[in-house]
Amino acid sequence: MEVLTLILLQRIEQNGGFSYHWRCDRIQLFQLGFADDLLLFSKADPNSVRLFKEGLTVFAELSGLQANLQKSNLILSRSATPLRDTLLAILDFQEGHLPLRYLGLPLLASRLSVADCRPILQKIEARIRGWDGIVLSFAGRTAY
Repeated sequence: MEVLTLILLQRIEQNGGFSYHWRCDRIQLFQLGFADDLLLFSKADPNSVRLFKEGLTVFAELSGLQANLQKSNLILSRSATPLRDTLLAILDFQEGHLPLRYLGLPLLASRLSVADCRPILQKIEARIRGWDGIVLSFAGRTAY
């Protein structure tokens, strides 16, 4: 992902049309990546979104890796419908909504509640219950 970061940074620096998200402007944050997941931040502006699209296209040409359009979302806050439609058309992504979920948990600025964690806890419990047959001997499984 470092190559993608460098490609995007080069595009941002060469093109004066990029606008940072208002919360990210001071530290000039435009992307966060973890493993094979990526969050891109900018103002809801066609020029900024085009720069992201161009950077993703160059990265795909160089590496053969491209964004999965079925899993990619554009998340906007309080944007007018014509602008939203323009940005969605540029990226060819689906529209997403907050709270964004990552690894089954909502990404929130506040503390997670038990209700927020319940779906992932249920998955963990189901996985552990599935271990019973694996851990027990044949005699134990018969008696169980």
